[in-house]
Amino acid sequence: MSTIQSLLSLLDSAQKARDEALAQLEGSRRIHEAARKQAQSLADWRKDYQQRWSSKFSLTGGMEIMRCYQDFTARLGDAVSEQDKRVEQAKQTFDQCRAHLIERERKVAAVEQLIERRQQEHSRKLERQDQKATDEQAARSGRGSSPFAAFGATHFVPTSY
Repeated sequence: MSTIQSLLSLLDSAQKARDEALAQLEGSRRIHEAARKQAQSLADWRKDYQQRWSSKFSLTGGMEIMRCYQDFTARLGDAVSEQDKRVEQAKQTFDQCRAHLIERERKVAAVEQLIERRQQEHSRKLERQDQKATDEQAARSGRGSSPFAAFGATHFVPTSY
């Protein structure tokens, strides 16, 4: 049974590792989602900004204002690109965490299956021992008696007619 105890310790350790992997996956999911929302907000804001200023430039606009607008939109474009990189990095981290979690879940399942097999083997071993003991008991009780012992006779002496 010490093997089962060792396996139960291994199972406990594997379950803890799986739970940690699950927590990491959840954290990386939140980070990815936040980065994605931030990227979407920046892209929406840039689009809105460009639409607002495009209409103003059609009415009035000097060269200085146009240069400021272009510089700002370039920096905003850089910010959007940088945020897109962060989204991709967060997605990669999330995918790695998911793969790690799957690996941990497989380990837990393998250990659980091994424990189940060991318990079944142990049960079969006990059943064989019980059967052997029953067979030996039956053999011992059958050695010293004859088939006629149930009728009170210990020996059968045939008679001739």
